Amino acid sequence: MKPEILEEYRLKKGLSITEVASQMGKTPGWYSRIKDGKQGLHPKYVAQLASVLGVKPEKLSREYFFGNELEQSASCANKTVSA
Repeated sequence: MKPEILEEYRLKKGLSITEVASQMGKTPGWYSRIKDGKQGLHPKYVAQLASVLGVKPEKLSREYFFGNELEQSASCANKTVSA
């Protein structure tokens, strides 16, 4: 998981934590726990949160749930093995 991606999108959109939480019908504490990685984002909230943050749900899902794995596999694919 890569919860920090949520903050990147929130800040780009110029929203406060309270504004994101309010648009989600949740408390600021709920959002804070997710962005801090203390609580996972349930997949049922991805589309709604993506809409609030102004990003496509598929992109947010991929970056949030698989961000670190994608970065690692990309860096491994770019390395060359010398004999």
